[in-house]
Amino acid sequence: MNRRFEQADYFIENHEYSRKELINEDISLLSWNIQKKNKDPLWDGEFKTIIEKYTPEIILLQECQFQKGLENILHFEHYGFIFAPNFLDTFKDRHSGVLTASAANHQCVSVIRSHAYEPLIKVPKIFLSTTYAIDNGHQELLVLNIHAINFVGFWKFISQIQQLEYSIRSHNGPVILSGDFNTWNRKRTHILNKILSASGLEKVQFHQDHEKNIKKFLFHHLDHIYYRGLELINPAEAVKTKSSDHNPLLVKFKLKL
Repeated sequence: MNRRFEQADYFIENHEYSRKELINEDISLLSWNIQKKNKDPLWDGEFKTIIEKYTPEIILLQECQFQKGLENILHFEHYGFIFAPNFLDTFKDRHSGVLTASAANHQCVSVIRSHAYEPLIKVPKIFLSTTYAIDNGHQELLVLNIHAINFVGFWKFISQIQQLEYSIRSHNGPVILSGDFNTWNRKRTHILNKILSASGLEKVQFHQDHEKNIKKFLFHHLDHIYYRGLELINPAEAVKTKSSDHNPLLVKFKLKL
C-alpha cells in the first residue's frame, strides 16, 4: 500500500519583497494558524481586511496549504514569502506547512524539522527561521515561525522546544518567536515558558478583552508570541474571525534602547 503522506524536504520562495530592511519604528507582526483555509473565500476576505487595516511588516501563517504542484501560490501584494511544507498529501497533491511573509527581504533562512514524527501521518513538524536587517544598520532580527509537534510524549515535545532554544541562543540580537505551540496542558506550557525565559525571551501579554479570543484547548492557550531585545509599541490584539478555529494575533515592536 502506498503511503498517503510524505515528508517534504524543500521550501518555496516568492521574491516580491518591497525593500531590503525592516523599519525600526514599525516591526509589526501578524501570526495566525489558518487551519488550511487559505483557499476559502471567507478566509481570503478576512485576511485582506486585516492586512489593509494593520499592514503588518511580517506575517506568520501556520497550517498553510498549496495544491497541484504549487502553481496556485498565495499572492501578497508588496510581500515576498517563504513556504516550508512539512508534508505532502500524495492523494490530493496538497502541501501543508508554515509560511513567513514580509515586506523586507530576509538575510538568511533555514527550516528545522523536529526529531520526532507525529504518529498519525508519520512526518515531523517544523519551524521556519528567518533573519532581517533593521534600518538602524546595527542588528538583525531573528523571526521563528512554529507549528509545534502534537500527539507525542512530553519528552518529544521538549526536544523540539530545545531546537528552538538552540536557534535563539545562537543569535546575538532581537528575536520574535510565534505560532501554534500546541500547549494544551499545564506541563507543556510550563516547560515552554521555562526554556524560553532562560533564553531571555518575554511573553506578549494580552488584555483580557483580547485574551479571550486566543485559541484554547482544555483551558490552555495554544498560540503565543515571545520576544527579546524589543519593546511593545501598542497593546497586542487577538482579532475575532470566522474562517479558522484560531484567531490572528497582532503586535507591534521597536528595538529596545
